[in-house]
Amino acid sequence: MKALGCAGRDAGRKNLGIASCCFGALLAFLVVAVHRTGPMALAAGLPAWKPFVWGVFAGLSIFGAGSALFYARERFESSPGRRRWRLIAGGVGVLASLAGWLFPLPPTVGGVTGGVGAALLLLAWLDWFAGRTMAERFVCTGVAFAAAAAVNGVLFFVPLPLVSSAAAGLIVFSWAGLLLFAPQVSEGAVIPPEGEGLSAGDRLTSFAAGAWRPLVGALITVLVFGFTWDTDLMNIALNQGASLAFEKIAGMAAGSVLFIALSRFAQKGGDAQRVLFNTVLPLMVLVFVIRPYFLDVPTDAMILTVFGVLREAGFALFLGAAWIAVSDGVRESDVSTGFGAGILLAGFGACGLAGLMATYVLGPIASYMGAILFTLYLVVIAIVNAPLVDGAPAKRARGSAPEGDLGAVIAQRCEALSEQWALTPREREVMALLTRGHSYPYIAKELVVSENTVRTHVRNVYRKAQIGSREELIALIHQDALG
Repeated sequence: MKALGCAGRDAGRKNLGIASCCFGALLAFLVVAVHRTGPMALAAGLPAWKPFVWGVFAGLSIFGAGSALFYARERFESSPGRRRWRLIAGGVGVLASLAGWLFPLPPTVGGVTGGVGAALLLLAWLDWFAGRTMAERFVCTGVAFAAAAAVNGVLFFVPLPLVSSAAAGLIVFSWAGLLLFAPQVSEGAVIPPEGEGLSAGDRLTSFAAGAWRPLVGALITVLVFGFTWDTDLMNIALNQGASLAFEKIAGMAAGSVLFIALSRFAQKGGDAQRVLFNTVLPLMVLVFVIRPYFLDVPTDAMILTVFGVLREAGFALFLGAAWIAVSDGVRESDVSTGFGAGILLAGFGACGLAGLMATYVLGPIASYMGAILFTLYLVVIAIVNAPLVDGAPAKRARGSAPEGDLGAVIAQRCEALSEQWALTPREREVMALLTRGHSYPYIAKELVVSENTVRTHVRNVYRKAQIGSREELIALIHQDALG
């Protein structure tokens, strides 16, 4: 029996890896479709290929906005029929993508059709990601970026007449992964309980509280992507051809390594999301902030390559972080995957279009807009992450407990709020561990319960306290304990 169990786990890991590679094929297709170093863009020239890119972003935006509005009031769905739904949505997406990519349509129309098709496939894959554990989400994202990097490296050497057929094959291969290797829900994944009584507004507020940091960062990176797409309009010094394609491939590979490393950290009970959102991403922001100020300085190819690899790694990290945060947020907040995917895709499409248009309006100045937006983003993150009391940084008031007794004071405050909110004994234990910064896997291990149970208790605490995030809870605890 033990041998059978080990064989089952090995088969599950193998299927997970193959499914992740199939998702990576979809990412590779999107890179071929919209990246300035895609073989089609290099062959046709940026001005000739730009209408197709405009269309892809418009298709993502149109589908995303419609999906977000349609699913705004729906709850997360985890029934066995979801796999059938994913296959149907993915199949329709494949047909639309192939029509936009292979049929002799006007470039903008073909781009819109392909963008809508890719959006349907992305929605189907997000629905699958929402059924993974946190460690699986990280490793799947890492493997997908590694596969996308490898495929794009190969496509750069494929004869141009075969590129269209190869790209079409990537779309079909991605859908085949949903069909053959994407199971319904993994063991240990979190399934929201039914009938909690939360309103649609409460669920959406909870989703926004958990996903906005990486989502905003990802949207800014897509905006920067649009700014720098047609560098001929902005007189920006970038490497060209194979060198620029190498930067893209190396950047995705670097992001892949980091995601896989964080998955190992998550498997050991660490809060990989917190490390990614609060440490890694702010460091990557510095690349986008510093890079524009080198534009007017004579820079050799090596410096351009270093900045290029870091820039592409930043794109991969921010986009992957947003993908993980949304797939986690829809399940934890009990909102529909259609809504989460809609917000993500509508934002990506709108920001891509805005970035492309800004180059016509702002010219070379547009390259500095990314640095300005990321600087503001860093400031906002720093303010939000700092413990605040009445709008000012928390500090020990005169006559309050000395630092050695701070833990006891916070514990007393937790007890008082527990009484005020009428928390159950288990909810009190979860809240105490949550306010000390422990991750859900750690709390589950400490209390000998499942992550599903921990998340249920956390949602109950938030509902009774009428808040939507850990940060709000900590602010309430610290308000009397430190002020």
